[in-house]
Amino acid sequence: MIPVSLRDIKQGYRGLKKIAQKSVKEGDFYNALVFIARCTTVASQFNWIYADDELEELLDTIAKSKIDLSFASNYEPDENHWVFFDDYCTSYVLALQWMRALSKFGKKILYITARTTLNNPQFSNVLDVIKKIPNVAVEVVPSVSTFERANHLFRLITGFNASKLFLHKAMYSIIQLPLCVLPEKIKVYNINLGDQFFWLGRNNIDYNIEFRPFGASVSLQKRGFRKEQLLMVPFYPIDDGNPFEGFPEGCQGKTVIFSGGDYYKTFDEKGTYWRLVKSVLDKHPDVVFLFATKRDNKDYSDMAKFVADNHFEGRFIHSEFRKDIYQVFAHCDIYMGTTPVSGSLMSQLAAINGKPILQYYAPGTPDDETEQALCVNDKFQISYHSEKEFLDEADKLINDAEYRKKQGQRLKNAMIQPDQFDELVRKTLSANESQFPLDAKPIDNKILEKRWLVLEKVGLTQVKQYLYSTLGKTNCLRYAPGLYIKIRVNRIWKKA
Repeated sequence: MIPVSLRDIKQGYRGLKKIAQKSVKEGDFYNALVFIARCTTVASQFNWIYADDELEELLDTIAKSKIDLSFASNYEPDENHWVFFDDYCTSYVLALQWMRALSKFGKKILYITARTTLNNPQFSNVLDVIKKIPNVAVEVVPSVSTFERANHLFRLITGFNASKLFLHKAMYSIIQLPLCVLPEKIKVYNINLGDQFFWLGRNNIDYNIEFRPFGASVSLQKRGFRKEQLLMVPFYPIDDGNPFEGFPEGCQGKTVIFSGGDYYKTFDEKGTYWRLVKSVLDKHPDVVFLFATKRDNKDYSDMAKFVADNHFEGRFIHSEFRKDIYQVFAHCDIYMGTTPVSGSLMSQLAAINGKPILQYYAPGTPDDETEQALCVNDKFQISYHSEKEFLDEADKLINDAEYRKKQGQRLKNAMIQPDQFDELVRKTLSANESQFPLDAKPIDNKILEKRWLVLEKVGLTQVKQYLYSTLGKTNCLRYAPGLYIKIRVNRIWKKA
């Protein structure tokens, strides 16, 4: 099979953007939004680009045509009214931490979410908790048409006479349109959760709140933010109150190592993560490895093959998303981070529960984030760039329960604490100045670009097929001929 190249991806992306531009010229604004969203999907899968002024301009044009601005004429903000917009509405990320910290300012706060499936157990209890926070009101954007939702959101924010707007937004969000035309008197603070991805809205953000140096580096070097626009606020995870649902039967009396997150984070050309898991399980027969993934729509046949080939039945156990994730960390013995990409939230969940972390990064990894995410009160080594040192640390943690406990407690103490977070938010927002140094480091984007191409090569992502199907046969040939030829040849080879 002929592999896709970054050049093919870029051509396909430009093709999608040209269709969006053509749709705006023709006044087909809904179709333009569809293709802007498709551009965002493709760009977020590869790290050659983090911002796009042309797409921002398209959104600006659409917003000025489709948002009823008369509702906010002669806008005067109320300094005591703040809005928090949340695309995620998940208790285990930042919503509750931020709402609790912001409520201590004594302002009236309007919490708005655009979630449409609020009966999902993943975030079912969040709104009930938020409603109990003093001085907080809650609004849910109704499930109506795109432009009706955008106008409804615009009216909610401006009708509240907000002076500050905090964004907790996904890569592509319904907030994008109102954001383009909000009154300038509203100060916009974006909480940059997706700091490793492409996202839109940069031109309408006053301050970008970062949680680690890597995100600040990307914002300075790739997104075009000025240093004075960046505010560093490390966060901590929160206990969402979901009860523990237990471990599989075979875990009793064993050392339980927990790992997981996004499945794509375990893939590189050398199969490093899976090789390390094998090494640990081969050497330690009393270890059971639990692996949880966020999604249930992936093909896990390669994982099943890994278990079968190595006879790890009952010792490597896969589960889907667990709503009791906080309690899973509380009851396991060790957390092992994924590689080549780790998850800072997973590391923080381990640390706040006093669990030690096993983490390996290949040398030169630009977004190695474990120490960055955890070591606020104490600077020490957690991750390793040597496989031997990593496995030596695994031996110590597995064989010595006292050492395990000591390392876990040190991690817990190193994290930012809830009262520290609240005070940091107070100082940061009062001065609109970062309370932490913002020392940007060079980012090797070639490593990041290659990482996504590997995922495409092993079939975990399907960007080339996505581009072909969304562009259509004629436009793919017109805008991305290399991609078109590769797909056609691969199909012929597959039939042969």
